[in-house]
Amino acid sequence: MPDVSYRREERIAYIGLQAASRGNAFNPAMRRELNQALLQYQGDKEAWMAVVYGDGANFCVGSADRAPASKREARERGRLWAGGYVETWKPLIAAVQGQCKGEGLALALSCDLRVATENASFEADFGGPEGAPNVVPSWLVALLGLSEAIELLWLRKALDVWQAHKLGVVNRVVVQGQPDESELFSGTIRFPMVAMKPTVAVSDGKAVTGGARYARELLLYAPVTRNFQKETAYRSIGVPFLYAQSLEVGPNPYGSADRIEGNRSFAENRRPVWQNR
Repeated sequence: MPDVSYRREERIAYIGLQAASRGNAFNPAMRRELNQALLQYQGDKEAWMAVVYGDGANFCVGSADRAPASKREARERGRLWAGGYVETWKPLIAAVQGQCKGEGLALALSCDLRVATENASFEADFGGPEGAPNVVPSWLVALLGLSEAIELLWLRKALDVWQAHKLGVVNRVVVQGQPDESELFSGTIRFPMVAMKPTVAVSDGKAVTGGARYARELLLYAPVTRNFQKETAYRSIGVPFLYAQSLEVGPNPYGSADRIEGNRSFAENRRPVWQNR
């Protein structure tokens, strides 16, 4: 059985780490397979959102391989660390349970959003293989700011889910309960604007179910605008404000078919039907 799976249900792609017997720890084959799954998502025009999850008790406990035996192996590991960064402007949601550390933390931080169960913990973990790429500090600085990132790295703290949520590492905490979908997904109201909550309630309490629930919520809004905002945000990291405010990325949502549909649905007092173009 492969270490990584890819499947799509309607507009949501599911990218699963399937090596639960070793805590979904990475090895060379798993890195290659995850990279291919991310590339598949990048090119899948029917998938507008992706949830990255791990089977078993833990999301990913880190790395399970030895130091590279050759320069070729070292180059490949650096290029494909945590699946390799695949540039896609479609959203990625990490669904985390149990341990998320080392290379697993690098994967979770490379996603745009993170949901996590109440038993989740997050740790940089510098006990990985010799010569491992150290990308976690770069992601943490971009996400948390320099002061919070440095403290987290220097103290080697393992964050529980509520600490991670307070810092902004986790967007929503997945809890077991009856999901309230009466307004959000029923279609009885024109605009599904609801107050943002710190938790996502799902009947089975699983991280991947919470990730899917979060993805469904985001899919209610125009995908062209969502992708445009992601690309603009990422390309502006580290760029002086004078230049960031003049970035031109595409496609421009203001000239899109989805904007026409948004205006038409407003006039007709109905939910819009997005085309992602």
